[in-house]
Amino acid sequence: MASAINKIRNYGKNVSNYISRVQLQRLRHDVSMWREAVREAEQAYYPHRVKMQRMFIDTILNGHTEACWQRRKDLTLLRDFKFCKENGEENEEVKKIFSAQWFYRFLSFTLDAQAFGYSLICLGDLTDSKFSDLSIVRRWNISPDRHNVTAYIYALSGIDFLDDQEIKQWHVWVPTVNEIGTSNCGYGLLYKVALYEIYLRNVLGFNADYTENYGMPIRKGITQKTEEDERALFAESLQNMGSDAWILLDIGDELELVETKGNGQGYKVYENLEQRCEKKISKLILGHADALDSVPGKLGAGVGEDNPVYQALKDVQIKDARFVEPVVNNELLPRMRELGFNIPENVRFEFVNDHEKEEFRQREDASNKVTAEIALTMKNAGLQMTAKYFEERTGIPTTDIVVEEEKEDTAISEKIKNKISKLYGKTK
Repeated sequence: MASAINKIRNYGKNVSNYISRVQLQRLRHDVSMWREAVREAEQAYYPHRVKMQRMFIDTILNGHTEACWQRRKDLTLLRDFKFCKENGEENEEVKKIFSAQWFYRFLSFTLDAQAFGYSLICLGDLTDSKFSDLSIVRRWNISPDRHNVTAYIYALSGIDFLDDQEIKQWHVWVPTVNEIGTSNCGYGLLYKVALYEIYLRNVLGFNADYTENYGMPIRKGITQKTEEDERALFAESLQNMGSDAWILLDIGDELELVETKGNGQGYKVYENLEQRCEKKISKLILGHADALDSVPGKLGAGVGEDNPVYQALKDVQIKDARFVEPVVNNELLPRMRELGFNIPENVRFEFVNDHEKEEFRQREDASNKVTAEIALTMKNAGLQMTAKYFEERTGIPTTDIVVEEEKEDTAISEKIKNKISKLYGKTK
């Protein structure tokens, strides 16, 4: 182990340099391989995540899965954040340090841990007070149970990224919770999604075959040619028919485009299963089957807080914030303080809850409006609400209305007097 640690120190601050440059073989997955992946991860003595991570990198390639996951990440990455003390006072100087591309990349890798089960984030070299080389370590070379990075997949020994303080200083380990207690780390959301994605992937392939075999007309050719060269030329002309195609026929030759009959509505079988799989994936990632494809104003969908899609996305956003904030506060900030960043100990990272502020403001405005309407009703009835009670109920300060007395316009008066003097003469 000592030699391995010395080796990584020679490579620099990125534990990925310890991994041998061997390509991971991608395989075509089916349901049996999906089940085999969890069996490998649950082995009693030598668990591995190779098959599981190999499956995940294909699962995330699915267009619908990728769109759902990016939408979920955007719910957090597009939020504003702040660094504040316990009393809520914000520290703008600290925020300037993190208003950089590397920090958004760090948040993205942290969120990805929920999809893949874990993330080992390498901070990389520090240049101009920025982690410009921040990257992710290959997950199939990581053993969450043994806390090591291996040079080759399925190796049992490697570099422990938690015990060695020098290596730990430049890497942030982001695990997830295992819900069934079979490991120190969760399997990730993509394991639940992968089953439906496998069916979805196969359905698209079957649908493509169906379209090719039953949706396109068949070129039918009949010839009386007996010479092999002539028959081959005739067959080649049929095979290569495309835009502006033509063919020269002899007497007795026939060419016909035969459209399929009786295909009916068979294609709908694939479309129906595809939609059901996509809804399951949307529900697992975004919390609602229509969270990605919902139609605004749809009957029964509700508006604002009453909309189940809105509520589902809001819940997901809150849960992801509670996952990310401790990672930044308990893992990233201590490392940056050790590296010399001027970050006070009492400063904490948190997301700005715009929705909560807006909802509170709406409730407050609605309550104040009711109080104002009561005051108006009392006034019309000959009564008056005291300013003290109104301020206590609404928190809005009040002042008495000052009615200014009308003042004589001296300039106009003098002008009128001058006109009268000219008409009637000056009076003694």
